Amino acid sequence: MTDYVSQYRFLGRNSVQIAYFNAFKGHIRNPGMGVVSMAVSDHMTTGYTPEARAAADLEKPFELTREMLKEVTALGYIDNLYIRVGWNDVQREKGRLALSPAFEMSVQAAEEAGLSWGFRIMQASPSGPARHEIPEFLAERLPLHPYYNGQTYGPRPKMLPLYTDEYLKYWGEMLMLLGERFDRDPALEYGDMSGFGLWGVGHHGCNVSPGVWEVLELDPPEKKEQIIHTLIENHLAAFPSTPMVLNQIFAEYEAGREAIANGCWVRRDSYYGWFEARQAEAGLLRRGDAAMIFETVMPGIDIQDDDDPSFRHSFMEAPEKMCDYGAHYGIIGFNPPDTLYTDHMTPQLFSSFKNRVGYRLRPSVVWKIRSRGDGWSLVLGMVNDGCANPPGDLTFYAESNGRKSSVSVNGACFEGRMHLVELPLPNGYGDTVHLSMSLKIGGKIRPVRFAADVRAAEAPYKLRVSLNHGSK
Repeated sequence: MTDYVSQYRFLGRNSVQIAYFNAFKGHIRNPGMGVVSMAVSDHMTTGYTPEARAAADLEKPFELTREMLKEVTALGYIDNLYIRVGWNDVQREKGRLALSPAFEMSVQAAEEAGLSWGFRIMQASPSGPARHEIPEFLAERLPLHPYYNGQTYGPRPKMLPLYTDEYLKYWGEMLMLLGERFDRDPALEYGDMSGFGLWGVGHHGCNVSPGVWEVLELDPPEKKEQIIHTLIENHLAAFPSTPMVLNQIFAEYEAGREAIANGCWVRRDSYYGWFEARQAEAGLLRRGDAAMIFETVMPGIDIQDDDDPSFRHSFMEAPEKMCDYGAHYGIIGFNPPDTLYTDHMTPQLFSSFKNRVGYRLRPSVVWKIRSRGDGWSLVLGMVNDGCANPPGDLTFYAESNGRKSSVSVNGACFEGRMHLVELPLPNGYGDTVHLSMSLKIGGKIRPVRFAADVRAAEAPYKLRVSLNHGSK
């Protein structure tokens, strides 16, 4: 027989309401969520409509400058910079990193602006100007395979590496070098597991010869499973303190499904035509304390069908659809000029992200209650006004008269309806208590703002509660 009484934590315990907090309206910068701008990528060209692409000189990508990055980070609602580069942009010789100037500038720009950042290293990109993404010291040692792609810039055909044991060994060494340099950086919020498939994200759909579209099968299924497992294990070993992000395509492999079940974060392209139900399912089956990253809103790309209003899809509506799915992060464009152009031409695109993306936690109501033993507690009626759960473990703190108490809960609790958090009051507390909270993401702990309206310009890190309110 089920013991229903044990599920009632507050049964028989009288309480009194002492505070209420309304929702904060506006942008909130918190760890584990936000609006993303690509700082540098393989798409260092502008224009996403067919007309713009036809007019652009795609063979000559522009170079990133510090001024571009400063303009982007000065926008105020950009929370995270994303670095998406080739293997040859981070390494030139065995055993040593050699980060490209664009990579170094982007990390520095995030640090100077107080933003977080994430990364993906690619071993093959149809979108960049180079024939391949392999460091030159390996280009003669690793077998490379030709491929074409409908959006290929630069030389044709391009080359991607075969997934030999030697390839996996050198890829793992590169990850360890990156991890030694950046894993403990508190500003590094996530890293993409990559190294397989075009753009490093798992798929090999391409023109394997001019005009012939098919999936390029480089290895038998058993071998691919082994490759994916090795890539995941190598990434986790190199970045034990930083969440790993897995593209939903990797859910086609047992190793990918296991990683999602174990709590890795998930990434997916936006709501464009290639977003299938099986891929949507893979992201929804992530753990409740794992984040979802959407890439990317491409300015100018719409789906319009005048005969079927239900199928119309504007890029302007993509942020709302991402939030419908439960996005923690949403990316705008592929480079800094994309972000700046969108901010200038269609600033309303950011309103959904600024006010809905990620988690937005506040205590709608606060009670004071007698503890089960000696002493008193607060009960926080926590509400999430965002569209996703906090990706990690939350710790709530109560501070009064120089003393502090705390309680920790997993972020998966904060979904859909109020969740009651019992927070013991510290010994020797006074008439006033200050509430605060922090979020542990991977091995890193950062303070979190409450999404509570306290009549200030910014969401607060601390809330003041008077214990005398509501007293009888």
